[in-house]
Amino acid sequence: MVSDSNPSAVDQLCDHLRTLGPHGLEQLLAERRDALTEPRPRTLSEIAERLLRPGSVQRAAIQMLSLPCVEVAEALAALPAPCPRPLLASMLGLPHEPGKPTDDGEATLERALGRLSALGLVWARDAAPGEPSNLIMAEALRELWKEPLGLRNRLVGFETVVENLHGEGLAAALDTLALTVEGSESEQRTMLLAHHRDGQRVRDLLTHAPSPAQELLKHLRQYNSTTYSSISMSSAGQEGQNWAAERALLSSKDRPVSPGASGFFMERETQLPAEVLIALRGPEPAAPFHPRPPQTPLTAVTSQQIAEAASAAAVTFLAQAASVLHACVQQPPALLKDGGIGTRELTRITKASGCTPAAVRLVLECAHAAGLLAHDGQQRILATTGYDAWTARDPAGQYAPLALAWHMMRFTPTRTTPIATRYGTDDDAPDGPTPALGSRAECEGCRATRTALLDSAAALGPQQALDTADDLLGAFADLLAWHRPRARFCACTEKYSYSGKRDRDHEKAALAPLVREAELLGVLAQGALSPLGAALRHHDTDPALNETELAACAQQVLPPPAETARFHTDPDVTATVDGVCSPRLAALLDQLADRAVRHPASLWHITPASLRRAFDTGHTADDLLHALRSIADTTVLPERLTDLVRDAADTHGRVRLTTPASLLHSTDTALIAEIAASDRLTPLSLRIIAPTVLTSPLPGVTVLAALRDAGYAPIHEEHDGAIRLERPTPNRHPLLPAPRTAGPAPEAPELADLAEALLSATGDKTVPRLSPTEQVLARDAQHLDPPALRRLAHALDNALETAITYAPGAGRPTTHTIHSLELDPPYLYAWTGTDDEVSTFHLSRIQDVDAEAPA
Repeated sequence: MVSDSNPSAVDQLCDHLRTLGPHGLEQLLAERRDALTEPRPRTLSEIAERLLRPGSVQRAAIQMLSLPCVEVAEALAALPAPCPRPLLASMLGLPHEPGKPTDDGEATLERALGRLSALGLVWARDAAPGEPSNLIMAEALRELWKEPLGLRNRLVGFETVVENLHGEGLAAALDTLALTVEGSESEQRTMLLAHHRDGQRVRDLLTHAPSPAQELLKHLRQYNSTTYSSISMSSAGQEGQNWAAERALLSSKDRPVSPGASGFFMERETQLPAEVLIALRGPEPAAPFHPRPPQTPLTAVTSQQIAEAASAAAVTFLAQAASVLHACVQQPPALLKDGGIGTRELTRITKASGCTPAAVRLVLECAHAAGLLAHDGQQRILATTGYDAWTARDPAGQYAPLALAWHMMRFTPTRTTPIATRYGTDDDAPDGPTPALGSRAECEGCRATRTALLDSAAALGPQQALDTADDLLGAFADLLAWHRPRARFCACTEKYSYSGKRDRDHEKAALAPLVREAELLGVLAQGALSPLGAALRHHDTDPALNETELAACAQQVLPPPAETARFHTDPDVTATVDGVCSPRLAALLDQLADRAVRHPASLWHITPASLRRAFDTGHTADDLLHALRSIADTTVLPERLTDLVRDAADTHGRVRLTTPASLLHSTDTALIAEIAASDRLTPLSLRIIAPTVLTSPLPGVTVLAALRDAGYAPIHEEHDGAIRLERPTPNRHPLLPAPRTAGPAPEAPELADLAEALLSATGDKTVPRLSPTEQVLARDAQHLDPPALRRLAHALDNALETAITYAPGAGRPTTHTIHSLELDPPYLYAWTGTDDEVSTFHLSRIQDVDAEAPA
C-alpha cells in the first residue's frame, strides 16, 4: 500500500484522476469540495494531495459511503496491497468473472468499487496482459480500521509467501504436499500457488491435519495472530505450527514460517495468508457483505399527499417562528451568566408563543444561525436588522433561510440532554437541559447524520414511504445503518467508540430529535422525503444552490400567503388568519391588535387598548375602518367591530397631557373629576387647579402609562398644542452576526472550467510563479512541499488561522493551531490555542501546514 507521504501515492492518484475525464473529475470535485478550499489548487497534484489527507478521506467515508462501500473498503484494508480484484471478490464470498456480474452481490461489488473510484478513494492499477487488475486504496482510508474484520494483523498475499520460498524449502513443501513438478523454480511456485488457491484442496488437506495443527489454524482463522497467545507458547502450538509451515500455509508478515521456529518474545507475528484464511472459512464469507438494503415496512403514498403534508408542516413552522420571534421582540430574552437562554426564559417564550419546547428551541437556533437574532453584548438576545427584512418576505422567502440554517448546523438544536449509551450515562455531562443559543462544541457528525437521514429517506424511491404506524425511528435507524453506516454516531450521541453488534435502541434515541426537527420543518412528511427535503439534498451536493432557489422550490410547495382575515365578535373581537400571513396583513394586524397564538392559524385580539396604540400613531377611525375592510373576507364588517373602533376614537384624546408641567386638561369636566377621584390613579398625586385641568408632580411618561393602565386613552400634546405622534422605534441589533454555517463554496459553473484546466496537457508541467510571501518562506522552510508552502503563505497574507506540524529540536512532531501570524525569517511568531503568549517557530522545523484533525 502506498503511503500519503510517498510522492508515488499522489502520482498514482493523479493518473487515476486523469482517467475520469473532465466530467468525472468535475463530479468528484463537486462531492469532495474540501479539496477546493483556499488557496485554490492550481495543479492536479495539489488536488490529489488534498484528496489523500486524512481529514478529507474521513469526511468522504462518513458522508458518502453506503454499507456495501464500507464493507468493500474494510475487506480491502484487511487484504494485501495492492490487492488483486479476484482476491477481494473471494474474500466477500462472491464468484468473480470479469465483466460478467452473476448476481446482485457481484453487481453491488461493481457499483461499490465504482463509487469508491469516483470519489478517489480506491482505484485500479493496470496489470500485465492476462492478469487481473490490482486495487489501490488511499492509505488514510485503510487506516480507519486498526483491526479490519477483527484481525490483529492485515493479511499478506499467498503469492508473497510462495515467492519467498527457494531451493530446499520450496522442494520440501512440494514433496510434503505430494506435488511433483519438473522444471524451474518459477514453474514449481506456479504449481504451489495453484494448489493453495484451490480452496477445496486446502480444506481437504486440513481435514487430515493433526489436532494441534487444526487447533492452531482455528485460532489463526479467528484472530490472525499467535503473538503472546497460549497456543503459540505451548508445545502443541509449536507442533501445529511446524505442520503448517512444512506445507507453506503460514507466513510471518512477509515471509514463510520455517519449521521449528518458536513463538517467543520478539518473534515476528505468525499469520495466515489471505487465500488460506478464505479457504478455511469454507462457504462462510471471510468478510461480511450486505448487497441489499434492509427490508423496512413501506406504504404507498402519492406525491400530492407528501407535498400537502410537507406544506402543512412548513406553514405551521412559519407560524410558530413568527410567534416565537415576536415574543423575543416584545421582551428580549435574558442570557445566563454562562451564556445561553436558560429554562426560565425558554418557559416564558414557550407560554407566550404557544409553541412546544422543541419548536421554540428549533426556531431560536435557526433564527440565530440565519442572522435574525444576535447577542447585544449586554446579556440579552435582540432581533437584528435582518429580522425586519425577513418579516417583509413572503412565506417561501421566510422558510428558505431557516431551513438552510438548520441543514448546515453542526449540532442538533433539540437535543438537550446526553443520550445514555450501553456504557451508562455520561458522568461529565452538565446537570439539566442544555441552554438554547449557548456555546456548543461544533460536531461535524451531527451535520453528517442529518444529511444521511435525508439520503436514506430519498433512497425509498418514488411513491414509497415508511409506515408511520410502525416503528418509524427503528426503520430510519436500519436505513441509516445501510446507506450511511459511518454517519450513525457522533460525539454528541456516543461518548465511547465501540465495535460489534448494533445498539438499535441507542440509534433510535440518537435519531429521535433529528427526525422530529425534520418533521417540524416539513423536510420529512408521512415517512418520506418531501420536495423541500429534496431541495436541501440538492443544496448539500451542490452548494451553489442559494437561498433564492430554495425559496423558489418552497414557492411551489407552500400555499400563497393569506391576504384576508376573518373577524369574530363572540365573545371577544378577534381576527383569525389561516396559514401564513402576508407581510402587509401581519403588519396591519400587529399595529391595531394584540397577537395571540393558535397554530397553524394566527389569532389577534382587537381591544380598546390595541386600537389606542393605532390612534397614537396618527390614524383616524375612518383610516382604520378602511384598512379593516380591505383585509376582511366579507364585504361588511361586523357591527360590534365598527362600534369598537368608533368608541375608541371617541375616547381617544379626550384627555391631553402637556409637558413639562404634566398638566392634564380636557373639555369634559366630568371626565376630569372622575380621573381625580380614581383610586387607581392615587399614586399620581393629581391636583385639580381648574374644572378642566389637573396637574401631577410625576414625569409625563409615568402619568401617561398610569392613565392607559387605568383604561383611559390620553394623548401627548406638545407645548404649542400639536399632538405628539407615538411611533416606537424597534430595538434592533445593528449588525448581522456571522451565521453558524459552512463557508462559501465555489460556484458550480467554475468546476467544469477547473476540471478542464487541471486535466490540460500542461496542467502539472507548468511551474506556477511563487508569490512574494512564498519566495520568502521557500528560503527557510525547506521541509514544506509547494502545496503546504502556499497554504502557509495564504494564512500569512490573509491573517487566517491554520495548523502546522512542528518538529522541535528533540521529541516527536506536534500539531499546533496558530493565528495572528507574523513572519520574521527564519522565524514565525504566532499565538496558539493553548498558550497565553506568542510562540516562536523556526521555519526549517515546520513539516506540514493545515494538518487536518479527523472528521
